[in-house]
Amino acid sequence: MSFINDRRRVLQAGAALAASTALSARAQDLSRPLRIIVPLPAGGVADNSVRIFAEQWTAQTKQAVTVDNRPGGSYMIGMQQIIAAPADGNTWIHLNSEMTAAQATFQRYDLNRQLAMIGLGGSTPGAIFVSESSPWRSVKELTDWIRANPNKLSYGAVVGGAGHLHAANFLRKQNLTGTVIAFKGGPESMTALAQGELQMCISALPLIIPFKGKVRVLAVMTDQRSALAPDVPTYKELGLDLPQLDYWGGFAVPAGTPAATVASINRTMNDVLKHSNVTSKYMAQGMVAKGSSSEALTKMIADDLRWMAPYANELNLRAS
Repeated sequence: MSFINDRRRVLQAGAALAASTALSARAQDLSRPLRIIVPLPAGGVADNSVRIFAEQWTAQTKQAVTVDNRPGGSYMIGMQQIIAAPADGNTWIHLNSEMTAAQATFQRYDLNRQLAMIGLGGSTPGAIFVSESSPWRSVKELTDWIRANPNKLSYGAVVGGAGHLHAANFLRKQNLTGTVIAFKGGPESMTALAQGELQMCISALPLIIPFKGKVRVLAVMTDQRSALAPDVPTYKELGLDLPQLDYWGGFAVPAGTPAATVASINRTMNDVLKHSNVTSKYMAQGMVAKGSSSEALTKMIADDLRWMAPYANELNLRAS
């Protein structure tokens, strides 16, 4: 009888150890602080969205969060930090759509190979802008002018960024020409547009808020119209053969993080994104809180790279 009881205790202890091991494989250690690397300066929309998310994450999980801004090097400084971090689920990086464009342009990192995607965090549409003082009130009027005035179009963009590659694609699909004028970011190029120094910009739709009355939106470059500009048609409504431009944000962990850990984080992340504290504050910035599976974000990056890479190579942007 003693032997049977001893054997039972051994089996129970083994089962408890197995369960404990399985649990540790599923969940990150919430007793340790979560570090979220943001490869952009503090104070921007991306940084603000991460801080809103982090505050609610702590409220729901009781895990402390440190937001670590690591800007520079076309996102390489932030990427170096996340690649070197332990693959334990306690160090994340905040990704954005411009990082996909930078990968296509400069080929210094590989998002889907070096990282494991957690999922989307939010998004906002891209749009085609002209100056409010311009005569164009539709995409057709704009393209008719570009066609009648070869090489006269100037458009603003971050060279090698999503807006640049989408503008190059927009022009190429319609056999039009134009010259890109380099800017450090969307607000700078929109300032030049508002002042009449450019004819066009393709950038994030929420920029209509600070430039209200100074710029005009001709098309929204996502599948559905936006509450920010409900009267503006989508590119699909206009019959434009273009890829969707969604300025998204998302999260990832180092490659090698256990799949069960990523799945556990994804579930909690999606719960946090549904909270009214997050949705309302994102909306105030012109963003929609939008979670997803890890597979959906992986596919989105792969799909964008598929069309972006040929344009980046053709424009020889890597050399610049």
